[in-house]
Amino acid sequence: MDDRKIAFIICRTDKRYYEECVKYLEDLTVPEGYCTDVLSVVDVASTAEGYNEAMQASDAKYKVYLREDVFLLNKYFIADVLDILENNRQIGMLGVRGTDKLPENADCNAAWNVGNIREYDGRCLKDTFELRQPAAKYESVAAVDGVLMVTQYDIPWRGDLTEGWNLYGVSQSIEMRRQGYEVVVPRQEQPWCYCDNSILNSRDYDICREGLMRIYPEIFSVKEIRQEREQHQKEQEMAIEMRQALVWLMEMHLYDEARAALGKQRFNWMPDMQAQEIANMMEIYFLEEASVSKKHSNWFALQNWSKIYVSYQTVRWTVLRLGYGRSDERIPELKRMVDAGEISKDAIRKIANVSLPDTTGIFRYFWTEKKEQPLVSVCVPVYNAGDFLQETLESVLNQTYTNIEFLVVDDCSTDNSRDVITSWQKKDNRVKPVFMERNSNVCAAGNAGFERAKGTYVAIIGHDDVWRPDKLEKQVAFLEEHPDTGACFTWGEVIDENQTIVSKKNRLIYHAMNADNNSAENWLCQMILDKANWACAPSVCIRKTVLERVGYYRYGLVQLQDYELWLRVLCDSSIYILQEKLTWYRRFTEQGKNLSNLPATEGTVNRLMHEMWWSVFHTVEKMTDEKFLQTFADELRWKEASSHEEVLCEKAFLLWNLGGSRAESYFINLLENAKCRDVLEKEYHFTPNDFYVMNKEE
Repeated sequence: MDDRKIAFIICRTDKRYYEECVKYLEDLTVPEGYCTDVLSVVDVASTAEGYNEAMQASDAKYKVYLREDVFLLNKYFIADVLDILENNRQIGMLGVRGTDKLPENADCNAAWNVGNIREYDGRCLKDTFELRQPAAKYESVAAVDGVLMVTQYDIPWRGDLTEGWNLYGVSQSIEMRRQGYEVVVPRQEQPWCYCDNSILNSRDYDICREGLMRIYPEIFSVKEIRQEREQHQKEQEMAIEMRQALVWLMEMHLYDEARAALGKQRFNWMPDMQAQEIANMMEIYFLEEASVSKKHSNWFALQNWSKIYVSYQTVRWTVLRLGYGRSDERIPELKRMVDAGEISKDAIRKIANVSLPDTTGIFRYFWTEKKEQPLVSVCVPVYNAGDFLQETLESVLNQTYTNIEFLVVDDCSTDNSRDVITSWQKKDNRVKPVFMERNSNVCAAGNAGFERAKGTYVAIIGHDDVWRPDKLEKQVAFLEEHPDTGACFTWGEVIDENQTIVSKKNRLIYHAMNADNNSAENWLCQMILDKANWACAPSVCIRKTVLERVGYYRYGLVQLQDYELWLRVLCDSSIYILQEKLTWYRRFTEQGKNLSNLPATEGTVNRLMHEMWWSVFHTVEKMTDEKFLQTFADELRWKEASSHEEVLCEKAFLLWNLGGSRAESYFINLLENAKCRDVLEKEYHFTPNDFYVMNKEE
């Protein structure tokens, strides 16, 4: 056994993935006196079979078992691993992610709670909420994930687990521990590896779960997962059917039909990598259609899905290499293609946003043209912001985009906020204070800023929120390239008073503001039917012309002023979400400190409902016939509705189904219209008598 040799062992099923994986292995720094080897195993029935074959063929003491879709990000991976294993001979295996307790139902993928990893699922990088860092250099665990494992002792892999490709890391962890060795997860300040396809094959996974239960009954006490297996199988089959339909539409260049097929499906995560990637490509296609250049990326001219996907995947992998600071001959070629219009900046932006945690390097490499900077008016309503106002002001004034005017509207604060504002005005002439004569509310203060805004764009930030330095630069670049887009939002993190990220504790808000992109009509439909807000207000950058067309905040609203404003914006124009976390939204630990998080008293709950119903009713009532039919096509009671009177009837039924006190008055007024009564009776077989009966229901 050669104790100065490290073997990287990979089961190869996809030649392109394997070659990409090896590129990252070639980037590794090999400590002096050590050597490496790469062994690929092909034509095996299971991972365990392949690993056993390679283990027996290698004389290396240290063996790294990794999936072909795993890219090693840590260039000093070998030295870091040797530092742990050579100094701790009791450790048998190391993995990048693990669990301190194996679940009784063998659903180990839901149990990982220690470590660090970057995982891409076709939609975006997955959250790592559940993973905690080891306090020391490493932590002993019950099992590690098979995505990447390092051993210093050869223990046979359990080939009898199943002929499958999942949970082999768990079985090997159990075997290592049975031999008296520790299984550990190292502390990783930055993730050591990137998993490029984290979507499970649920059928194979469930079969492997059952294999674990059969082999280790003393650990996994749950014996039956038939219902789960059937549900997972059904979901996977539906995703495959969706993918097959989308692939055909892509090959036929039927992009409108593909977008329609995705439609509301975009709100439901599809457990299929290629289906998710097609959704991304559709977004890119229609962004290109709406861009100034209107040039499409070259893969849209291809007619074979395999070639389309290879082209897209190559661009994505090249963006990854650039984003992680790797040299690659494909990078300058990609720059040439972008400059020539063969690959669009929309494609680069979308791919980078969903594939990388930080796109700064990508933006600096591809967005090199020096253009005139339109003025951005940044508005911040302030009321007793305390120490947090300083952080907010700094994050705005330190933006890489410098052509801003900063309208800081103080709503008669009683703390030192005014002094902070005045001191910053003396330091930076872009700060333009507005001091209200009396305390009103956030709407009045916000509108005071809007009225004074002179910029082409208006950006909003809360008095305790924080922006990443390049937020405005990236938003303005997008809006300048897409003149018909009315507003641009970003993804974000939730932070507390100590600027600690607390997104895990605020999942509802976090997931709402980190939404997928969709059409204005689909957003309107979802927001009205669900009566829910998805947008992160302090992330928005909106055209001043749009704001002037739709109007400012409603003075009569104080809890749902943002929600109602977004409804009006969506009725007017499209919006876009930059899927990069450029905004930090503050949520205080102490209840009631957030201006938007008032204590849940009976009064605030009542007012919330009143504002919600008014916003929904007013939006539907004012919506044009065309917009209504586009937005609620799937909700129409009579699918052939088209005339004005028919739309009025459809609005009445929609509002009634939504509930709320205003639906009754709308119906009563509708029945005063003779044409509408005729339409109701002829097309809907609905008479005033039917309404009398319907109105008796709770």
